[in-house]
Amino acid sequence: MSLTIEQVIARVPSWEKASTVTMSLLPGGITNISYLVDVDGEAFVVRIAARNGDLLGIDRRREHQCVTAASQTGVAPEVIYSLADEGILVTRFIRGRRPSPEEMARPEMMERVVRSMRRYHAGPMFEGSFSPFETIVEYQRVAHQFGAPLPQDIDPIQARIREIEAALRRGQTLVRPCHNDLWGPNLIDDGSQVRIVDWEYAGMGDVCFDLANFAIHSTASDDQDEVLLQAYFGEVSDAVLARLKLLKIVAEFREALWYLVALNVSSNTSGFTRHAETHFDRCRQALNDARLPVWLDQVARE
Repeated sequence: MSLTIEQVIARVPSWEKASTVTMSLLPGGITNISYLVDVDGEAFVVRIAARNGDLLGIDRRREHQCVTAASQTGVAPEVIYSLADEGILVTRFIRGRRPSPEEMARPEMMERVVRSMRRYHAGPMFEGSFSPFETIVEYQRVAHQFGAPLPQDIDPIQARIREIEAALRRGQTLVRPCHNDLWGPNLIDDGSQVRIVDWEYAGMGDVCFDLANFAIHSTASDDQDEVLLQAYFGEVSDAVLARLKLLKIVAEFREALWYLVALNVSSNTSGFTRHAETHFDRCRQALNDARLPVWLDQVARE
């Protein structure tokens, strides 16, 4: 049984002698409940994790270590207290705003996001590793186990994903600390830099998947993909562009399966099957792109 917000507040050692403590429920949050807690004029976020988060591949001990490491780079929020076994995480509140999807697609904002990505990519090593391919296999298993509405063509799509995985393994993977969940609600513009929250899926992984995960939510065109790669690498080679394109397909598939698995985790699943189908459709569309054989060949020759 999850702790209540009152029980969590009572457990934070540095708050024991506080004169005033107020709290309010924060909006958003798909699989967790978060509160804004004001303690003697200082603002914090208390995150209480949903039950069954392990179905989504979330390891709370790893999350704590990753967000703590990322906070040392100034990108993630400072960790104040954690009860990993209880799914409790207390961080300092980041004041700022969440850029709109339209704003995230602009070159100047992409460059700012990339600057933050580069900071934590170059920061302290994370605990554990993250593979989108292993995640996909596990999500599909869990979705099948719980009778989620998997599409009829799931096996052919999975076969194409394995083909992409084989090609990528022949190329060069740049392994760094990665966030792996870079969609809009996890990005906060504090006025000077883009801060990043919710490190539940973080781990050592492929930098290009981190970029691809951001790209499926922010870059819809070929030109935007090139702007993103130019901002990160300073140049755009055929092999790296091919890697991004292929990993965007993988990211779409992983996102679709995430929504189906989350049907058994979140307390509010409204629209989940629709979101899953949107990502499945985008994955299919990319798999049918006439340039796919070229990308597979180019990435294998990195």
